[in-house]
Amino acid sequence: MHFQSVMTVLMVVIVMVSSHGCLGLQGFSAEQQWSSNFVLADGVRANDPAIIDGNVRTVGQSQYVESTGDMIMSFGSQSESIITLPEPKSIHRVIIHSSNLQAFDIWTTDSQGRWEKIKEVESNKKKIIDIRLNRTVFTSGIKIRIRRTSDDAGQRRKNVQNIRGWRTYSGKVNAPAKISEIELYGFVSKSDAVSAVPQASTSNKGEELDALDEFLK
Repeated sequence: MHFQSVMTVLMVVIVMVSSHGCLGLQGFSAEQQWSSNFVLADGVRANDPAIIDGNVRTVGQSQYVESTGDMIMSFGSQSESIITLPEPKSIHRVIIHSSNLQAFDIWTTDSQGRWEKIKEVESNKKKIIDIRLNRTVFTSGIKIRIRRTSDDAGQRRKNVQNIRGWRTYSGKVNAPAKISEIELYGFVSKSDAVSAVPQASTSNKGEELDALDEFLK
């Protein structure tokens, strides 16, 4: 009987150590977990609100950059989707939901409001484009500049005509990107992971010690 009691106590101790070790590992791995989607926070703005409303069924589109001066240049202007955050965030992942986006650039803004190109995508064929940046970018603004869509050819056929050797334009020659959602993510911070672990660990440890004391009485 004494041997059985000792073995039972040892099993309880092993379970306690194992559970606390698992909690510690969870806290460590949480450092590499994705954050919540930054664009769903209060105060986030976009040049088309539909691209950040959290609903992939609502479809927005990139907005044309109007050039000043030459009319031909205006017809050939590119389009962009711009998102601004109320405060800078460390961004490591960008997800774009689009049915026609083929080639584009990703730009971010610095503390002075200057734009920097950080990524080029040349030949996309996916409707959900999941991009992991090769470095974490601390920024309050991100811009997707559209270079090619699958609707460009149809747009040109509709708006460009050759009449007696003269090319005439009746509208934009580059189609906008159809974008239902853009998502931005960083990593869960180390402080968030650490603060969550001791609370669970202390609670579980107390319950397990109470059970062990009750057993030994």
